[in-house]
Amino acid sequence: MKDLKIKELVEWSHCKTSAPSFRVYPENHPCNYETLFSLLSKQCKLLSQLIATSWLNGEKATQIREIFRKAKREDDSDLKDLLTGKKSELWDQPIFDETEIDRYEFEITLDSFEGSLIETGKVSPAFKMTLPYPPRPALGELTVTYAEIEEWVKEPIVEENGITKDFVPPSLYIPCSSC
Repeated sequence: MKDLKIKELVEWSHCKTSAPSFRVYPENHPCNYETLFSLLSKQCKLLSQLIATSWLNGEKATQIREIFRKAKREDDSDLKDLLTGKKSELWDQPIFDETEIDRYEFEITLDSFEGSLIETGKVSPAFKMTLPYPPRPALGELTVTYAEIEEWVKEPIVEENGITKDFVPPSLYIPCSSC
């Protein structure tokens, strides 16, 4: 099993290829690491922005918080709907598509600002994604301000050579999703 961290993912993005030369994987295969990194960098940013959105004020944020809490306690079906865009009234940027979401098993952790992605060694789910869902820190200049959270939530996805730029939040107090 491979536990992926931000440093390893960034190193992968700079490699010409990470798969053995005798093995060529189809573009959408989970072991095609270049495609996987491209996809994960975008998903990491979107997941982090989704979590930060739940820290904002308002009914939408309250409903997103409840979905994360429910996924931690019992059932992740609403979380999967949120992540695939089926709850577009709450979050209008699908993070996973219908077939892709089945590759992941989700675990919500309430005591971390950093998530992880672990290869399960199984065909399905191929990965266990631990999503950090810590309480919003006390707002302030020494931690994170409400304005900084809003800026991160609104920051657009910008790609360069297929890789999402700036997929790590600007503040240590905003979760790094699963990377």
